Formats: sequence, C-alpha cells, structure tokens
Amino acid sequence: MVAVYFGCVMNLKLVLDIADTMNALMAIPNLISLLLLNNVIIKDTYKYLWLDNLDRNDGVDIPKI
Repeated sequence: MVAVYFGCVMNLKLVLDIADTMNALMAIPNLISLLLLNNVIIKDTYKYLWLDNLDRNDGVDIPKI
C-alpha cells in the first residue's frame, strides 16, 4: 500500500524509472539460473530433439485437464 501511495504522489518519470529498475533486477536471478542450468538444458535438448524422442514417454504421467 505504501508503494501505491508513493506511485500516486511522485513524478511519473521517476515512478516509471523505478518500475523499470525493479523489472531489470527481477531478471538477474533468472539469468543466473539459466547460466547454472545450461548443461541440463543442453542435455534435455539433445535427448528429446536430436535423438528424436519427442513421442517417448519416460514413465511420467501427464495430467489430463
């Protein structure tokens, strides 16, 4: 509620700059996790796309909607 109040009474350019900064700060942990999981992504991509295993079931049940 404090952020809503300050968003209403502050200069619009400053509010947008703060919002852009906070969005950029949220991207940092995601980028770090992508770098750390790079080997897993490469391994799964190789397994399912390059070895043509897209239709194979690994025993994991896919929930039905």
